[in-house]
Amino acid sequence: MGQKPVTRKPSRAVQRRTHPCATTTRRVRRAIQESEEKNVVLAKRYSVDRKTIAKWKARDFVSDERMGPKNPRSSLLSQEDEAVILAYRWRTRLALNDAYSRLRRLTPKLTRSTLYRCLKRYGFSRIGSTATCPPLTAAALNGPYIFEITAHEVTLLDPDHGIGVLYPVLLAVEEITKDVYAEVSQPTPEKAAAFLGRLVKQFPQKLHAVTTDIDPIFTDCSLAFEEDMAAVSLHPFALACRTYSVLHARSLPPHRKPPKIGPRSVEIR
Repeated sequence: MGQKPVTRKPSRAVQRRTHPCATTTRRVRRAIQESEEKNVVLAKRYSVDRKTIAKWKARDFVSDERMGPKNPRSSLLSQEDEAVILAYRWRTRLALNDAYSRLRRLTPKLTRSTLYRCLKRYGFSRIGSTATCPPLTAAALNGPYIFEITAHEVTLLDPDHGIGVLYPVLLAVEEITKDVYAEVSQPTPEKAAAFLGRLVKQFPQKLHAVTTDIDPIFTDCSLAFEEDMAAVSLHPFALACRTYSVLHARSLPPHRKPPKIGPRSVEIR
């Protein structure tokens, strides 16, 4: 006796393309699109409504469209908030729980599920290996703090108009605790100086020093890593550092660059 033929079940990817309550199959839909008969004739033949025939004739594909909103967006977060979240995730590469515990102090309305949905929506929920971070103990939170300040350009896709919108983000991340303060602000020397003033107010009597790259936004000189770039400079950021008694040093070069990430609807530089 011969073996019975094996019936292979359709894959999950195929099942997702057709809604379980659909009244037409992919083969029927393709036949509707290729037919030149009137909608009334096709509706009677396939026992469906004329609107269904008209719908599939107007489409050039046979799979069901994605369920839910066409342009999903957060009801709690603005796009400025999302730009800050993505810049912080890209800069620190912290795990979800570590990132949430620190971003929550900056954005009190943020929830863990909102953070996860934001990262997933822009393709940042999985970024490979994540960085480890010590727990936020009372001793660590007492300072002194050393913040690294960086300027980022986050381009998000506007769901209403389908165009990319640039959000410049000034991001300050503490070296040990990975605590964060950030603003969507133009990267100019005057804006950076004002940003430093608000950063000092957020952490009074704790901010000891800041580090930045050799960038015209933050300095007009190039010194060694251990020298204070705000000692004699007339740059607006240097004047702000001297006003608040904050040392300004060069950022140490990273030992390795983070892997390139290319989500569909976000670009960070």
